Amino acid sequence: MDHFVCCVIKLDSEEIFRSSTTAKTTNPFFGDDFHFEVQKKFRLLSFYLFDHYPGRVARPLGRITFCKDDIFRYSGVERWFPLKPISRHSDVIGKVCLELSYEYTKDSKLAKRLKVRLLDFCDLSLPVSRQGELYALVHLQRDDEQLFTDTKKLRVRRLSPESYSSAEAVYVDLPSGCFAKQTTITDETNFSTDPHPTTSGSMILRVSLWHDMPRSFSTFFHGEVRVPLSGGGGRHFDLSDIAWYYLKPRSKPSERDRSAKRNPSINANFDDPGDLCALKLRIRYNVDHILPSPYYNELWRLLLDSLSCKPFRASALSLLSCLPKTEVDNIVLPVVRIFLHSNQVKALIQTQCIEEISQCQDVNTLFRSCSFATRCVFELMKLVGHQYLISTLKPCLDKIYAERKCCEVDPDRLQPGQMLVDNLRNLVIYTELVLSRIVDSNHRCPQLLKDAFKILREVTACFYPNRLEVQWLVLSSFLIMRFFAAALLNPKTFGLRKDNPDATVARTLALVSKTIQRLSNFVVCGRKLSEKEAFMVPLWERFADERHRLAFIKFFDRISCVSSESSMTGESVTVLKEGVLFEYKANSGCLGRRCLSSKPRYCCLTDNEFYWCKHKGSVRLGLLHLSDIVLIQAIDEKSQGKLVFEVATPNVSVKLDASHSMEMGEWMAALKKACRRQQLALKQINDACQYYEIDIEQQLENIHLAFLRHIETVRAWKEASSGKSEDERQDVYTLTGCSDEISSQVLHDSIQAVLACTYTLEQGHRAALVKYLRQMKYGSKDLPIGDDNYLLLRSRIREYASISWAPLSQDEDTTCIGQMPKAEENHTPPSTDFQNIQTVI
Repeated sequence: MDHFVCCVIKLDSEEIFRSSTTAKTTNPFFGDDFHFEVQKKFRLLSFYLFDHYPGRVARPLGRITFCKDDIFRYSGVERWFPLKPISRHSDVIGKVCLELSYEYTKDSKLAKRLKVRLLDFCDLSLPVSRQGELYALVHLQRDDEQLFTDTKKLRVRRLSPESYSSAEAVYVDLPSGCFAKQTTITDETNFSTDPHPTTSGSMILRVSLWHDMPRSFSTFFHGEVRVPLSGGGGRHFDLSDIAWYYLKPRSKPSERDRSAKRNPSINANFDDPGDLCALKLRIRYNVDHILPSPYYNELWRLLLDSLSCKPFRASALSLLSCLPKTEVDNIVLPVVRIFLHSNQVKALIQTQCIEEISQCQDVNTLFRSCSFATRCVFELMKLVGHQYLISTLKPCLDKIYAERKCCEVDPDRLQPGQMLVDNLRNLVIYTELVLSRIVDSNHRCPQLLKDAFKILREVTACFYPNRLEVQWLVLSSFLIMRFFAAALLNPKTFGLRKDNPDATVARTLALVSKTIQRLSNFVVCGRKLSEKEAFMVPLWERFADERHRLAFIKFFDRISCVSSESSMTGESVTVLKEGVLFEYKANSGCLGRRCLSSKPRYCCLTDNEFYWCKHKGSVRLGLLHLSDIVLIQAIDEKSQGKLVFEVATPNVSVKLDASHSMEMGEWMAALKKACRRQQLALKQINDACQYYEIDIEQQLENIHLAFLRHIETVRAWKEASSGKSEDERQDVYTLTGCSDEISSQVLHDSIQAVLACTYTLEQGHRAALVKYLRQMKYGSKDLPIGDDNYLLLRSRIREYASISWAPLSQDEDTTCIGQMPKAEENHTPPSTDFQNIQTVI
């Protein structure tokens, strides 16, 4: 029986991504790239591998689990990770609030009596209706042996801080002589977070949380807390001590080894015969600490002033392009967003293109390399033209995916029973369909992209007058090669499809993409198409005629001219997002009870409306016009385990339930963006920055971190720019092209300003983190004992404190600090955290 495998990603116990299924072989390949922004605190990132049989429930094969410390450790590293078996107690989430205190006794056989109260709990994977059935088991343990067989049972209730005194308590008698020498803890940062103390003779308190399964004689384990009472990590509870603790999985003797305490599945030996298989992953985890907006004003101004800097090669923005390529790849999109938010993106494109063309030696390679200017235009096209790409290519892709007709025209690849003539006919039909959608799409193109293409064409005409083929070459390099042809090859990467194509569809898309690129080259150069691939010659002859050439030229001319033509005119409905959500209703049932119903609905968002029905193609059950929507908001239904958001007009309202928080965020973002675009279109507003919600502080923070990570390189540039020797000046010229004395001075001033901004912003970051750590109590609800985020915040201070700051001149301090907001005494700025995770399977 044929069966398949898929990979599921979870944050704690919430599923956030499910890969496409692939055939189960000894080496299945997924090739999925998933990026998401984490909008909540989490403890564990888990990868599950499932075996799918048709008509059967998916069978789990194993899992890999990362805590935050492990994510940081392996961030940016591609490697194999062994899978481990899944047990019923694998997923442990939640936290509890415990009050622990000692009471001295007069009994000579007893040293103390420990009072334990469980005051509160949260984030358990348990419905509210069953939380009343929770109970806790309390007992002591020394090393691997249980000290007492008498286990205390504690009834669990959720209490407010005002009602803590009414909580039920249990008492555990501690015999004399059972304690080793204890260490007095004077700093909360020194609390032992090791759940498996290794001190000889150490004693720990174990509090485990359970509830009885309905209609069953079994119980469900929610996790346990292990508190060291003696030994090197012991704690004193002479006074009442109330603290929050993260629940941990049930301990095992093999897990008590310190070397495996963080994540046994990761630290295990891959050659261990107990390993099931391995999964190759690349994870990138970023946590950005964002300061208030005024702290970024100087850096913002420095970037915007780069456009007017003469020469541009000596500007701060040009310095960014001189950083290592891996760094430049990460900062191109933030740069485009910053200038888009500032309404300066057209000036950015013009300045970058002038620099690019002026340095080009061969016209045939113009904008064909991955230069900074080329990347800026490409990121702008993806950011602004995503809906344009969907409305143009998605109907063609849906047809190719649905029909799955074979288009193989290479005789060496033909399978038995396939006809070359039929395949060629299918390929011609699909190629003609895609070409017609592209050349007739100028009215769907956003005005900002048209302005950018117009700038590209005008700048090219200044350097190459009376050479239309060079102008077409520039437009073809971006529109065809990097946009339409690339999207056909990677529909999932460009957001056109959610699933990867199978082998037949992938081959069809590759042939169509190759044909479009070759035809575009034919239009640009006007020469006969290459005959290196003989099997493609019949296809070239079909499309290399004057009709298709003129269609491409007309398309290039129309899309690169400024026009007031509306992108909504004469266009059929374009599906922006579709999927299955659950319609959530709260009705009044019998006896006045509140009855909840949740029914699956196929939901579809187009460029004009949002509707839902029982299944795709059935009668619509509801319809909301985007111009009428007045409310899109999340509803707090976490008590029922729901992720519900509401979409409403003045007359109609619908509540929809998503399967996980990421899906709800995607739907809400798509609805808000579509509504904003519709409203601005009705008001005839062409200001593109109003279409996008750009967090300018987060983008500027990315630029700051890029300079900070390469601060020593920037310092070396400064020394070289002010050097007197010929070798130092030659190094600067090789890097930036600034050879004369005036340019070198401008470059020196730009580097000096960058260093001053970086130094001042990092001072603000360190002050904010220190204040946060001082205000946060380790053991509070926001920072429970066992939280890795606390240790990661402290490590960030240690990481950047290790940077050996060179003494800055008075000019540098004045350059940046003079523009910073005036700080009050003992005042430090608040900060906001943004977490982003990217995984490649």
